[in-house]
Amino acid sequence: MSDGAGPSAAAQVAFLGKIERLLGEGQFVATYKYALLIALADLAVQHGGDDGAPLDLPVRTIAERFIELYWRQCAPYGGAVADGEYGILLQNTGRQASIIGVVASLRRTYGTLSRAASSPEWRRAVSETARLIQTMPLWRLQVLRSETLDFLYEKSPKRGHIRLKDGVAANLRRFHGMIVRLAQAEWLHFIQSLPANAGVLGPISDLGQFLFGAERAALMKVAGPLAEAQSGLCLYCQRAVHAGEVDHFVPWSRYPRDLAHNLVLAHAKCNRDKSDLLAAEIHLERWMRRNEDHGQAIGEAGTRSNLIVDLPATIGVARWAYAHGQSLQARTWLHGDALEALSGRWSALLGT
Repeated sequence: MSDGAGPSAAAQVAFLGKIERLLGEGQFVATYKYALLIALADLAVQHGGDDGAPLDLPVRTIAERFIELYWRQCAPYGGAVADGEYGILLQNTGRQASIIGVVASLRRTYGTLSRAASSPEWRRAVSETARLIQTMPLWRLQVLRSETLDFLYEKSPKRGHIRLKDGVAANLRRFHGMIVRLAQAEWLHFIQSLPANAGVLGPISDLGQFLFGAERAALMKVAGPLAEAQSGLCLYCQRAVHAGEVDHFVPWSRYPRDLAHNLVLAHAKCNRDKSDLLAAEIHLERWMRRNEDHGQAIGEAGTRSNLIVDLPATIGVARWAYAHGQSLQARTWLHGDALEALSGRWSALLGT
């Protein structure tokens, strides 16, 4: 399927076709399979490579990503609730999905994901979630109504791991944004289709933002520490910023996770102008220097604000995003309407 340069063009097209079949022809009685596909795509970005090599992933690491994905969904939605026990939207055609019970218990007890992750209950919750993943979606994701598409992963020789097959990690990395958006769209449609949720959602809702959007209130809590780390300046234009916005340096549309070190303070206009583009290498250099000099303070602020604090993972995501941009000959945002091509300096800045 692949050589040292990664999957061939034909293999990439075939892979996307199989992903489409999984989502279109698979049997879904809960949202677990969507979460699993998103988790695998995210972890391929963090831990995989573009050379087409197989990748071993611990099921416990997948379980931690599951808890993160369902965390924001364990809050009440709307003025009424679809499930009396948990007060949240139903995620199963029958009784509420078991993962909701695990995550909702953590959320009630600890309030924030960061506090839960450092609590004595975390290991138990991850173990229980790993058991659910092994029992429910892990060996059913690739089963369609009429056949099995055994192309994503298999059991690994390493105990407690699965192995992404040749070319899978590279394809998940290359098409990460597309795969995540497809899975999120199907996840949203599944929740909307459950009769028990109809009275909560109403004819118009912000369900997509509720399920998958960035928690803006949490982001704004780090505005002060980001301003201090940036000496009161917008990261991009380097002018003083008084009422700025918190921006995802690697855009949310490309990698939808709230990683504390990926956040920057910027003028609203700079944020709008940059939009979903990668920032030019001059901005990347400034971002890397800020994280080197103030990484600990930003991490502490992120923990207080219930954000994910993992600087090596954040650098890995940036490395993936810029490598992907280079492969597509993408233009990066410099200022205003000005764009520029990547020179390759990003590779040295990110230590590739």
